[in-house]
Amino acid sequence: MNVERLIAERMARSNRELNSRPVVRIATSGVTMGVALMILASAVVQGFQHEVKNLVVGFDSHVQISPSDPGARGLIWNPRMLDSLRDVKDVAHVALRHERAGMVETSEALQGVVIRGLDSTSRVSRIQSGLLRGRLPGDLSMSEVLIGAPLAQKLELDTASKLTIYVVVGPDDIRPRPMRVCGIYETGLLEFDLRHVWLPARLLQDVASRGAEGQIVVEADDAGVRAVGQSFGRDERGASWTGQWTNLPDGTLNMGRRAISLDDMPRHAKPMWVVGTGALADTVLLAWGEVGGWEATISKGTHHKVVDGYDVWASSLNDMDVIQERLFRCIPYHWQAARVDQKHPEMFSWLGMLDLNVDVIVGLMVLISIINMTSALLIIILERRSQIGLLKALGMSNSAVVRAFLWHAARILALGFTWGNVAGLGLTWLQYTWKLVPLDPAAYYVDAVPILVDAKSLMTMQLVAFGICVAAMVLPALWSTRIRPAMTLRMN
Repeated sequence: MNVERLIAERMARSNRELNSRPVVRIATSGVTMGVALMILASAVVQGFQHEVKNLVVGFDSHVQISPSDPGARGLIWNPRMLDSLRDVKDVAHVALRHERAGMVETSEALQGVVIRGLDSTSRVSRIQSGLLRGRLPGDLSMSEVLIGAPLAQKLELDTASKLTIYVVVGPDDIRPRPMRVCGIYETGLLEFDLRHVWLPARLLQDVASRGAEGQIVVEADDAGVRAVGQSFGRDERGASWTGQWTNLPDGTLNMGRRAISLDDMPRHAKPMWVVGTGALADTVLLAWGEVGGWEATISKGTHHKVVDGYDVWASSLNDMDVIQERLFRCIPYHWQAARVDQKHPEMFSWLGMLDLNVDVIVGLMVLISIINMTSALLIIILERRSQIGLLKALGMSNSAVVRAFLWHAARILALGFTWGNVAGLGLTWLQYTWKLVPLDPAAYYVDAVPILVDAKSLMTMQLVAFGICVAAMVLPALWSTRIRPAMTLRMN
């Protein structure tokens, strides 16, 4: 153990008898309060950021995959692509994305909304946990809608209320659908709860008509019995689909592009009406029945094969950048993968600005700790002038004296940091466990001050703060070098 450390420990023990004891206590208390406030500020800001980000991700996944062309009418999904995305490392969940612009109309008001679709792949844990009344839309129901509490209050709606949903399919194509409110939810994000309504995904797909659908009408007139093929839906460019007859026997009389004569059609024949091309092709079969004669199968179309994209959830918010890069390697070139912070930059920019508050608080606390310790160290040096003079007279160098006082200041700072951690972590534990400080969810998105302690960042912050405080003590410690042994010994 070196001489400076022995002197510092001697100073610490003798503080109980010297007049510097109140000064040391005040300095220690100041450092303790500063460290406790640093811990509280960091835990509250990180907790708030974590809670709000999780709320946003409850509506939008970590990464959204969609067509690069903003004018594209969705993309064709298949189970193989779904499995490929799920196999990407650190991907927690993948769901189909259904989203359209729309409006909600009641007898009293009209409100623009974002219409989202729910299917078997959807992740609804956040909405389910925020369900206030009713239930989620059923898979088989085509007339149920789930709305947010702010929207329900604004439009004076409740469960079982009737309304009209207008789905915007194109610039000049808006399709109304009568609906009934099946449930009301509230997540705490006012902007999202006010704008988002949830419907069965199949309804959105059918209304958007982005696939192909074929039908065959068998009709009789004076010219005989004929089958007329009908085409519904639009292709990726928005043009109406056209159909064609296939598997026709030789010599079949065509009465037109869409109609064929059935008078001379062999009963074993099975003509097919095909609408669309590729993965969106829809085929309807015409066959002879012993009871009803010529009958056509009923097709549900291929609208369910078209979605607005894929929702991808990562194992952690911190993995979004890495997941985005990995997804780019397994999706087609004409698709894009956008992170949630790129979709909602205003929300995440605001959350990022909260880090500045922590930096300011930490800086102020470090400054206050330095001022307290500087005052305390100068008083200690003044009270020990005779001791310093005697040590110098015995041959102790100025640098050794400075190191001794730095060691003494470091001991006081360490004591303050220790008690600060006890106080700060204790207060964070109380708030985390008992929610002692409530908040207004309408203003802050959460009902109580959130707490999240990141041990690694907290330790790094305190080590940096401790190092700065100790380094700042060099200047007041240098004042001890101005003490002359002859003057102090003569005065004593």
